[in-house]
Amino acid sequence: MELDGTAFYINAFLHELIEVDNQQNRMDWYNDMFYLRDHVELWYDRQTKNVFLGNLFDPPEQAKLFWFYPLDAVDPDATKARLDRVVPGWAEDYPLDLPVVQIAGEDFLVDAKRKEFRDPQNPWKTIPFDDVMMENGQTGVYLDTRVMQVPFPHVVDPFNPPQVLPDHIVFAPVPNGRELALLLTDPYTFHYTGSLENGQSTGRMTR
Repeated sequence: MELDGTAFYINAFLHELIEVDNQQNRMDWYNDMFYLRDHVELWYDRQTKNVFLGNLFDPPEQAKLFWFYPLDAVDPDATKARLDRVVPGWAEDYPLDLPVVQIAGEDFLVDAKRKEFRDPQNPWKTIPFDDVMMENGQTGVYLDTRVMQVPFPHVVDPFNPPQVLPDHIVFAPVPNGRELALLLTDPYTFHYTGSLENGQSTGRMTR
């Protein structure tokens, strides 16, 4: 990834961001960043190219706030390798025998226990049920199609969206509460298909 013009490697095995041109310059995910439910925040020092250590109540111009999606989701293979070593059996907490729905053309598992739609190949790439809303009578979620995750609120405010969305943002239909109940009860009979064509996302329930 790039921070203010400086390239960094994402290393999910070590939980670090490592500057490409100066690999002694590193930032730890948990000690140097704010790791929240659905994103990571980093106060970055443009001068030192590392975490900003000054006053965050009145940050100077050299400090810049960055938001990231969960970094485990950005580097899932390294995350899996780390967990295989330190938490054997971790994958049992992310079952794959769950109903599958299509959202904007991609498959997601319906994980009722975790209250989220989850990528089958990347357990940390999710769409929380909490982000689902109603728009013009349609149940759905705002989605960044470049990463297939919910856009940050400073990019698109779901409660006050712009009249014209950025090209990479769509309102993607998802199953409503009744449809989810049917899918969870009988996933072999009911199916939810969502597509993405020409910047428009559609979805429908079939049986």
